Amino acid sequence: MVSKRAGLEAPSTEAISRWYAKASSVWGPLMFPETRFRTPWIDDEFAMTIQNARQWLRANPCPDPEIGRRCLAMLDAYAEMTTATVGRLMELRNDILENAIAVDRRNVPR
Repeated sequence: MVSKRAGLEAPSTEAISRWYAKASSVWGPLMFPETRFRTPWIDDEFAMTIQNARQWLRANPCPDPEIGRRCLAMLDAYAEMTTATVGRLMELRNDILENAIAVDRRNVPR
């Protein structure tokens, strides 16, 4: 399949599904905010999880650049949460949920 953008080959659904499965196993707590929102935001383990997820994403880019962009946006929002005000936390939480829904495997073509 050829993408309309720049005539590039679109990633296969199998490649996206394989990437998603690997990403979920490596940084699942961040990909599934409904479970992440139940735990404290500021702790060393949370910061390390964000750092590890960023490193993994750099080393394993998603075959679909849009999904990769949304994952990075989620990580940026999570990182900001460690120093955000309460009002900003709610905005970041909404941003994370919006990106998570777009990345969610139900929205990835299979």
